[in-house]
Amino acid sequence: MTIYKELLERVESGESFSIDFEKRTMKIGKQKIIDNGEYDTTRELIVNFPFDLDWIFNVTETLYCNYKYSLPSERSENKRKGYFKAYSMDKIPDEKLFKAERRELAQARLEGLILCMILKGCFQWDEEKLGKWFWQSENDPDLVILRSWVENKNI
Repeated sequence: MTIYKELLERVESGESFSIDFEKRTMKIGKQKIIDNGEYDTTRELIVNFPFDLDWIFNVTETLYCNYKYSLPSERSENKRKGYFKAYSMDKIPDEKLFKAERRELAQARLEGLILCMILKGCFQWDEEKLGKWFWQSENDPDLVILRSWVENKNI
């Protein structure tokens, strides 16, 4: 089982998680699965696929939209400030509520994918394509990815 799949399954079953892009860390429950960019290399981070930047950003935009309109819970509301903006229950349109997933799971999908893509080396910063300091989605300007998350020089 990939690390990404383990994250999703454990969060779906109710475990807490935290992801830190700058420290390259993923914690599920009380267990650090990825610590300072280090992980069990006998396991895959994510399925092998010829990922490119266009694919990564298309999927990231979809996952961000799912997260933005996800169902908040007491657990997700008590969590530390996240990397991405999500709407409160009263701001989510009814048509989005019908297919919305739990916020914790939507957040795990989004943040987990980004961290795994960074560590796998698929997500390389291209200044011409992405900008000098951050990339902002043309489809949803609330979606911003900072260059410092991708190119963390502190590791």
